[in-house]
Amino acid sequence: MKRFLTHVLVFAALLLALSLVLDWAVSSGIRKSQWNDFAEWNDMVSGAAESDILVLGSSRAWVHFSPKIIGERLGMTCYNLGIDGYPLDMQLARYAIYREHAAKPRVIVQQLDMFSLGLRDDIYGARQFLPYFNEAPLRQALRRYTYFAWYDYLLPLIRYRGHREVVQRGFAELLGLEHYTTPNRRGYLGVEREWSDDLAAFRKANPEGETQEIFSSNVDALEELLTDCAREGIQVVLCYPPEYYQARDIILNREEVFALYRDIARRHGVEFLDYSTDPMCNDTTYFYNSQHLNKQGAELFSAQFAERLAQLVGVEGDPAGARTQ
Repeated sequence: MKRFLTHVLVFAALLLALSLVLDWAVSSGIRKSQWNDFAEWNDMVSGAAESDILVLGSSRAWVHFSPKIIGERLGMTCYNLGIDGYPLDMQLARYAIYREHAAKPRVIVQQLDMFSLGLRDDIYGARQFLPYFNEAPLRQALRRYTYFAWYDYLLPLIRYRGHREVVQRGFAELLGLEHYTTPNRRGYLGVEREWSDDLAAFRKANPEGETQEIFSSNVDALEELLTDCAREGIQVVLCYPPEYYQARDIILNREEVFALYRDIARRHGVEFLDYSTDPMCNDTTYFYNSQHLNKQGAELFSAQFAERLAQLVGVEGDPAGARTQ
């Protein structure tokens, strides 16, 4: 019996060692990649995202704010940390990870929308998180979801189950067989797509509209961000980017959400820039759906926003350009 237990322990130790090596290999390979799901995460944990201006937010940050246009106008470096599909909790986890690996920015642009203060019920794009389980802010943000089990956090490699493509590409990157790239530029993606009237389908499915729940945890998180930034001397600008005008009445408590944003901005002494009624909101030429600008619209908006930000930051004239973007 003793000999049997010894064999079991030796086998378990060897299996654990092999799992640790394979976990390291896959994670290290992906961390070298610029593959779509991982490019911005890798820039964050390597320090490559360090910039004077940071844009935080959801997909409405990701596809709306061009760091090149903003950075060149202000003569500063700029990076877009927008994350698709998540409200403030994950957005601020991303910022916390950024701060683990980079110096504080001079300016933070926090994009807001009707969904910023909500919470997701499920994980979206789970594979993007797999190589970064060593990052404490990410683990904390993920624990409120049920997608990952306790053993995913404790045991090596097992969290990669069902993600064969990630494993294959991790090995390919590690061995130098392939290098994957992203169309994103410093976190921003200009979407070259024409108008698709998803709004009509949503209205048909939700003829009465919907009420957006406001979670106090995200209200508190936003206020904590503003308090911390004030203490650190980081200028924060809150911004609600353009949305197609016919989408304004979908959220029944829209005015409640806006009133809360205005009140938070007032109490913390920061600017809240509201572009939800900008003239471009009336023209589908600039949108690919009701919530998202296409590349033409995003870059027009970025130029407009950059001018206003330059005023707020105190940049005069038209700088020759940012440091390397």
